[in-house]
Amino acid sequence: MRTDGWASRCAARLGVLIAAVTTLTLLAGVGLLAGCGGDRREPAGAAAPARPGAPAGDPPAANPASSAGTSTGAGTSTPGEGSDDAPAAAARTVEAYFHEINDATRGGRLAVIAPSALAGCQPCALDVGVTRSLQQRGLHADAGAYRISDLSARPRSGLVTAVTFTLHTSAVGLLDLAGRHAADAPGVPTRAATAELTLTQHGWRIQTLRYAPRPA
Repeated sequence: MRTDGWASRCAARLGVLIAAVTTLTLLAGVGLLAGCGGDRREPAGAAAPARPGAPAGDPPAANPASSAGTSTGAGTSTPGEGSDDAPAAAARTVEAYFHEINDATRGGRLAVIAPSALAGCQPCALDVGVTRSLQQRGLHADAGAYRISDLSARPRSGLVTAVTFTLHTSAVGLLDLAGRHAADAPGVPTRAATAELTLTQHGWRIQTLRYAPRPA
């Protein structure tokens, strides 16, 4: 069947791109699903990066655009009254981000990450692109791929802070709309990760995510 042929090509591309991802400083957080849209020749580690033209700043319902980075002050201003500016709130923002990516890939829907990330976060845009690719192809993951541990928020410096954690990325199966197995997406070696966050009127938002091989 044509679907089986596409699934085989997709699975083969996954293996190639996952190997490439580990050499990048900035890469897609959902690297396990990378390559399902590789025929578009997007950056390694992304299925379908967000297209240019997405809203900038920190609007209520926007997803990050695929811009090549962001300035430290992008979307920032005096925190709104009642917003939680503690480092612990930044750690919860990181947890919420990965929870949303997991939920979106399981549900076969586009991830909505405006509550946790700025529009200029390139790795976040790649993660959203993966969920978009699955949605467009009528696929969803059979389980959540991400688990984070060792979460630690550093003391804030002005309107910025950093959260360090360990990212565990498991292998998952990809199912079609009828629940039939279409492909397997391999896991990624456990990585050390750092999220850099900026304080906005709406609270902490991820500015970028950085990954590195976990020390032996």
